[in-house]
Amino acid sequence: MWVLKLSSIFARAIAAALPLAAQLQTRLSPETDRAFEAYRKSVETRWDGKPQFPFRLQPGQIKISAADGDGSINVQDGLIYDWTAATVVPAVRVDQALTVLQNYAAYKNVYRPEISDSKLLGHEGDLWHAYLRMVKKNVITVILNGEFDVQYQALGNDRWRVLSRSTRIAEVDGGRELPPGTGHGFLWRLNAYWLIEPRPEGVYLECRSVSLSRDIPFLLGPVIKPFVTSVPRESLQGTMEATVRALR
Repeated sequence: MWVLKLSSIFARAIAAALPLAAQLQTRLSPETDRAFEAYRKSVETRWDGKPQFPFRLQPGQIKISAADGDGSINVQDGLIYDWTAATVVPAVRVDQALTVLQNYAAYKNVYRPEISDSKLLGHEGDLWHAYLRMVKKNVITVILNGEFDVQYQALGNDRWRVLSRSTRIAEVDGGRELPPGTGHGFLWRLNAYWLIEPRPEGVYLECRSVSLSRDIPFLLGPVIKPFVTSVPRESLQGTMEATVRALR
């Protein structure tokens, strides 16, 4: 009986902690921003355009791996998440994959429900500027307005790499957009690095997602961290699955 009582007390503690976590306001510090910039530069400097999964993937199989451990890296007052997903889409050409990725107005249809609104803000050569309204649901719902610079780089032999860097992310709270760098801190930065190359059976797609959130308050860590760290992986999985569906 005492075990049941302890379990009940623990369950109520978790239920109470989750709303509290959602109410905690924070601010992106310059130190946290610099840490992400240093990590971003390191990722981009080492990116040689070679597949992270050089072995043969079964067509339709999606492989996901973390850069380290559970995919999260601690920095001052923040957490960086680094995940990579890859797949081979059969009977698809590289130009078809580029068409899907560059059709930003259609993202709200292709990637729903995680993207509820989208549009192209501008386009100069191989540099694209896009707006996305992102919706993250996992116990709580978070709405974010994001703007991105996306650079398309031809590598030769019909191979491409795509660098998507967030330039502005603002949380929407109660229908009101908060200043960037304020709010609950569920997502401060979001970069994506795509590799696209032809394969005999179709097209190889690889996407590396590198994002930044606030750190987890110590007392809420055991409850909140498993939830927070699962969102980047699940979002990447959903992005790859939606891209495959759009190509088919």
